[in-house]
Amino acid sequence: MISEKSLDRITKRQGQFSWGERYVPAIKAVPGEAPKISRVSRMYSRRLDRSLHLLSATERVFTQLALFNPLVFEIHEQRMLFPTPCMHPLHGHPLAAGMNLSPIPGTLAIADQIGMRHAMVLVGEGEDARYAAYPYLGDLLLFLTDEDGQPYAVNWTIKLSAGDFTERRRNAVKTLAEQIKDKRKANLRNVLEEEYYRSAGIRTVMLSMEDIDPIVAVNLDLVYGADDTEFDVDPSLLDDFTSAVLESAHAGIPPALVAIEYGKKWGRRDVFLAKIYADIWRRTIPVDFFQYIQIDQPLNIGGRDLLSHYGAFFLGAPS
Repeated sequence: MISEKSLDRITKRQGQFSWGERYVPAIKAVPGEAPKISRVSRMYSRRLDRSLHLLSATERVFTQLALFNPLVFEIHEQRMLFPTPCMHPLHGHPLAAGMNLSPIPGTLAIADQIGMRHAMVLVGEGEDARYAAYPYLGDLLLFLTDEDGQPYAVNWTIKLSAGDFTERRRNAVKTLAEQIKDKRKANLRNVLEEEYYRSAGIRTVMLSMEDIDPIVAVNLDLVYGADDTEFDVDPSLLDDFTSAVLESAHAGIPPALVAIEYGKKWGRRDVFLAKIYADIWRRTIPVDFFQYIQIDQPLNIGGRDLLSHYGAFFLGAPS
């Protein structure tokens, strides 16, 4: 909801660049902030050392995919697109020290260039009242390192369906004139965000649930919970267990049976069961994510590599 109150909240949170646990999204996945129709969730990331605030189930799926990539070192969800000129999103990060980073002109200037009416909100009261630019928000801004260790960013804009990028309120009953108007608004909004990041040499990728295999989505959600698991068991014993699980997978033996056997011998069966999911998430056990992961069945080792299959999503802008 556009209001002076939400404008103040967004600018206070996003007025300065922050990294890691200090980053605060423009909108949090809490009542009173997130849209009422949203399927919000908070998802803790051990790598980022904070909870991410996600405003849809689709955002959650793609955030899990992003965090599966070991080259992703930071994610900024619900990030403000600055209305006025601002520094490059990588500005201030230690990995970007010494880099020649292009500034961003701001959404007001870009909206003017593309013939778009920028969102505005009335602030102040009485004679002091005035209109101020209301910021647009992005979904997921990923920060990665390339093969040379140089940082770069990729902007992911997320919708449930690819058709949602082409028309606002797509499922609403409307006249032909309203449909044409909503299609134009959707297109301009897409162009605004793409040009905003293009000015800084950042590529924008439009993603929907149609872009990811539903089995992959189920598997990512299944194993992601092991991301922050810490094990208070002798590391050498855990390494032996992982080796045993890999051997059992090649022999067609369900990993759960290995966990049960280790539990009988060493106790803590639940720890060994959790270690299976942690090893899959951390890619120690290379399973096929395009087949359902069921630990009471033999694991499908190998198969299509998840990050190679979706590698195009993570590519930076052409140099």
